[in-house]
Parts: sequence; C-alpha cells; structure tokens
Amino acid sequence: MTRTMRLRSVLTTALAATALVGAITSASAQGAQPESRDAHVANSSDPGLIELYSTPEPGQIGPMNWDGAIGGWGPGSFESRHWDDNDYTEIQFIGCTMFGATGKSAGVKLWQAIPFNLDKDMGMQTYYNCFTGPDASTRAYWNAYYANGDQRYFTIPQLNGSEYTRATISVKRVYVDTALAD
Repeated sequence: MTRTMRLRSVLTTALAATALVGAITSASAQGAQPESRDAHVANSSDPGLIELYSTPEPGQIGPMNWDGAIGGWGPGSFESRHWDDNDYTEIQFIGCTMFGATGKSAGVKLWQAIPFNLDKDMGMQTYYNCFTGPDASTRAYWNAYYANGDQRYFTIPQLNGSEYTRATISVKRVYVDTALAD
C-alpha cells in the first residue's frame, strides 16, 4: 500500500466517523429542544390580524396580499415590509397626505430582494390621484418575473418629483395584491 493510498484510507475512515457522530449528535440535540420554541398561537382578538383565504371572494384578502398604512415617510427613508411574490404585484394607495409641501405626486419603486446580492430595481411608478381627497386612490402594477429572489418590497424615492425634499408622506391605506385574477 502506498503512502497516498494509506492517507486516503485514513481520511475516508475519519470522514465516515465524523458524519456518523454528527448524525447521532444531531438526532439527540433535536429531542432536547422545546417542542414549540418559536411557534406563536394567534389569538383571534389580537389587533392587526387579517384573515387570509386560500380562494378569496370579493372583499376577502388572499394569502399573499396585505394592507397597512404609511406615516411620515420621506424620499428614500423607509422600505415596506417584504412579501413573497415573483410575478404580478399591484400596490394601491388611498388617502395620500404630504407634510412640508403641497402634495402632488409620489414615486413608488418596487424592488425584488435578492439574498446576498444587490436587490433588483423593478421600476418606479408615479402616484397622483391619491392626493385629490381623503378617500382618493391610485394603483399601479408590475408584471414581471426575475430569477434569484422571491421577496418584494417597495420604497418611495421621490415626492413631487424630487429626491431632495424635506417633505414627508402619509397614506391612510396601502393595499398590496399579488394575484392578477382579481
């Protein structure tokens, strides 16, 4: 047996033993963990819970859709929560109010989160109508697929066409819809 073959034999035996010990350690560690360490049981009376429906009817929210509000966002200062999507996205603003300037428009930019890399800019749409009244709305949609990520979010990089303003925006209601069918 040559020296190289002996070294290979020793390394292969050590690797097999390590894998076996690791599997046994892993199996015993699993049993030691609490059963529901990070599980959370939802209480139906908790504020902010939204009932999700797998096949929504009109007025019901589907499993990838969500809604919320925006308060005091300046250009480029915040990003929305992330949601799972990699196809159609519709974002609707209802009741836009601007502070520090007369509200005329807001640029809404959609991003695709790419793990361990720069996020993909999916384009910006300008919202105008939501500034015309307390219940006025503007909606825009993005219908594109990009590989390497399945989470999306939006930012507001411009107010009244400018990145360089001290104005902020609040939106009474924001709806995100990920189903083209509705």
